[in-house]
Amino acid sequence: MSDQVTLAGVELPTRSRVSIKIEVSAEINVSAFVARQKANRFLILQAGDQLCAGPPELAIGHHLYWRVPIQLTPSRLGPLGIVGRLLIDAEDGAITLADGQTVEQLLDQADALYERATL
Repeated sequence: MSDQVTLAGVELPTRSRVSIKIEVSAEINVSAFVARQKANRFLILQAGDQLCAGPPELAIGHHLYWRVPIQLTPSRLGPLGIVGRLLIDAEDGAITLADGQTVEQLLDQADALYERATL
């Protein structure tokens, strides 16, 4: 989890003084461990065994999500890089691909990364 929060679109005058307090209250029913398990199960069922879930980070927004990086890890080469991210709802465990990506696009990213790595 990051130690900073970014507020986009906030303009402050020069020499301004600010006081910012952020409070989030939510039920977390899915741990980081379980989110990673769910991500790996999703990847095996949807994309095969060459992709695996990396360590989740908690993303705070309208909902709390575990943002899980998807790594390409061919058995003979080892980890090659991240090809996308899954979002696991921390309350109900629902899984979505981040950034509007589809499974097909994820696999295309993985193929392109594999080709670059094996040239």
